[in-house]
Amino acid sequence: MVCSCGLETKMACQELFDKILTKEFSDFRYAKIHRLTVDTYCLQHPDIYMVSAKSFAAHLTGMCCAMEYGTDTDLLKLLQKWLNGRKQLEKPEMLEHFGELTISHLIDAKDANEHSKLVQEWAENVWNAYSIYHNLAKDWIEKAKQEF
Repeated sequence: MVCSCGLETKMACQELFDKILTKEFSDFRYAKIHRLTVDTYCLQHPDIYMVSAKSFAAHLTGMCCAMEYGTDTDLLKLLQKWLNGRKQLEKPEMLEHFGELTISHLIDAKDANEHSKLVQEWAENVWNAYSIYHNLAKDWIEKAKQEF
């Protein structure tokens, strides 16, 4: 069965994701891009990682923070605080297309710098695929700022 991101199988895709995560967890030079890797992967696999409105909001706002706010760590903490506990959010309709690039874009990275560059390219591609939800992400971020 083809994966939602377009790779041959869900298992092959998940194995590649696990391999990338292992690299990011085991070497501090790769760790700085970890959050963006996770949000990007989850946005391409919403059937697994964005089942609830809350998880949708977490990954969409995390990606927005990276793409529009320079990965502001204080903003990321605020968003986590805002999403903690009961939150009444409506999950929007899911996209049918999640971008042309997939996690396989990262396979040939020679070092941590190239890995970061490739994650950024992949993330920008996926963020562009979610363009109809950019304003929603920004609205949720503004709500979080107002509440905290």
